[in-house]
Amino acid sequence: MNKDMHTAALSGPVLPLDSVLQRVERRNPAVQQYAYQAQAKQAAVAGASSWEAPKLSTGYWMTPYNQRPIREMNNGQGEGMQMVSVEQMLPNPAKQRARRAYLSSQSAGVLADRQYRVVQLRAQAKTLYVEQAVLTKKLAVLDENEELLRFLIKLAEARYPYNQATLPNIYDAKARLEMHLNDRRQAAAKAAQNLIMLNTLMNRPRDEAFAVDTTVLAAASLALTPADTAALAGRRSDIRSLDRALTTVRLSQDLEASRRRPDFGVRYDHMRGLGRTPNQFSLMGMVTIPLAPWAAREYRANTAALGFEAQALRKQREDVLNEASGRLASLQTDLALRREQTRAFERRILPALRRSYQATMLAYEQNTGQLFQVLEAWTALKRTRLEYLDNLQQQLTQQIAYEKELEQ
Repeated sequence: MNKDMHTAALSGPVLPLDSVLQRVERRNPAVQQYAYQAQAKQAAVAGASSWEAPKLSTGYWMTPYNQRPIREMNNGQGEGMQMVSVEQMLPNPAKQRARRAYLSSQSAGVLADRQYRVVQLRAQAKTLYVEQAVLTKKLAVLDENEELLRFLIKLAEARYPYNQATLPNIYDAKARLEMHLNDRRQAAAKAAQNLIMLNTLMNRPRDEAFAVDTTVLAAASLALTPADTAALAGRRSDIRSLDRALTTVRLSQDLEASRRRPDFGVRYDHMRGLGRTPNQFSLMGMVTIPLAPWAAREYRANTAALGFEAQALRKQREDVLNEASGRLASLQTDLALRREQTRAFERRILPALRRSYQATMLAYEQNTGQLFQVLEAWTALKRTRLEYLDNLQQQLTQQIAYEKELEQ
């Protein structure tokens, strides 16, 4: 069963990391939604220049309730008027400009949020891809060690009739083989989970198999330089998103302040006289007085509230930069440590353990060593090779986190 899991998780065409990242950015629904949100915000800008709907009214104006005495006096003709009235408010152009600028800024903020989401998804995909590459290497190591262990068991069983091997050593080797197979099953299951998660990020069928390019494990290391706050602010999309939000708040404040400007209106009334009453009209101009204290209270309070909100955003921006600088410094320290450990594994630890295993194996083949010595050397070499791959994965994961902080 574990062989099938290995084949399902790591078989199929090789999909390079760049292709995975491109598919995540193009196909992931979490990214696509921002494009529609930006279009929605931009579509709302078209309504910034709209006018209020005109008002149309009709009815009787200055018409007596009791027409009988009037008709008796006027030879059967009554008095009063039938009126049709049209009213239209004319918006202040300064208010329209302020509203248009405010709505336009919202679209830019959504696009900045989209870029921040893309950065997060790319880092997640990179991390899973590197882990899948490490699992590919681990499974290759485990398969190689499985063959060696089975060979040792067969050799010991062949030597047992000649008193050149003991039953406890043979049973110990078989137990180690089962523990080894459990390690392999766990690695294969994790590879299958990573395949599902990567396909989910790319919005592909969950069980669509592909292999990863293990050359990503040999990628060149980044140069670790002290983080400059100004440069960091220019790189990070979450800072740009906060800058856009700050711009939107400022424009919203301008929009509230524009409410102190008056609006104008015009009204035309046409009165058709009844009886002897002549036709008449009226033409009225109107202007609002937003500076009246009872009318100004709301927009003044909103303007002050938006000013405090802008100050909060500035402090949030400062906090994000402060935390990002701290994380970068911590990641630099950890990356330096991981690189030193990786070099130690490659240059000293693994070569020494490999020579130790080869020496004990040679001694066992020449009947001058014991099987348990070979098993101990084999186990130490296998565990250290896997530990080396774990350390390499942690190093690359930290490097991905470092790149994410710098948005490289």
